[in-house]
Amino acid sequence: MADCNKTVDLIYDSENIGDSLTKINNNFSSLKTLACNIEGVLDKTIEVRTFFYYGPNSATAGEVPADPTSGMQDGVASRPSNSTIKSFVTDTDKLNLPAISESGDTAYVIYQKTGWQSQNVVTSRSGSGSVPYQRTETVPVLRKIGINWGKGYYYWTTEQRTVTYYAGYSWSTNINDQYKLYAPVFIIWKLTFDGTEYNIDSNYPKFTRASTNSTSNWNNPTAWSIY
Repeated sequence: MADCNKTVDLIYDSENIGDSLTKINNNFSSLKTLACNIEGVLDKTIEVRTFFYYGPNSATAGEVPADPTSGMQDGVASRPSNSTIKSFVTDTDKLNLPAISESGDTAYVIYQKTGWQSQNVVTSRSGSGSVPYQRTETVPVLRKIGINWGKGYYYWTTEQRTVTYYAGYSWSTNINDQYKLYAPVFIIWKLTFDGTEYNIDSNYPKFTRASTNSTSNWNNPTAWSIY
């Protein structure tokens, strides 16, 4: 404020209007210069604004084209279309940013998908082997009749014995496994004002999400990946 005061010449009570004309002209000239400087600083200032877009979660399934009221892209993973985001930023009945923007101003729009999705995976399993089992059977047995080491003779007879068998097997099945994805996904658009309208920058939107399917990093954005 001290510097501003130095640019204004005070007019004293003892001075006539004619005597103070030079001071008046100098004061207006100084104020004009200051106003122009302020306008120049404002023109060079780039405003960066960030907005969250809240819209429907998905397009109408199976409908071609998708429900036009949803603002979602057709035939792709559900997210707001680029035209929907541009309309959100520029339309007079929405944000109407061009009315308060200077050339070069930037607007970021973020759309959050919860990431709570059910996934189904069919896994095939199979195996084979054999299982032992026993049963008692009457089997033929060769016997010898004799005294000590003397001569004798052989004959066949039968007796009950426990016999072990092996039963072969093979199997296969499909297991339907269902799991959930918990990681939230943020979709980010960057729009730049060219002096007339906002346009979406190239390579946008970007997708940011937790790097895991668990809930461990849902509140740790530094661990999220961008692609």
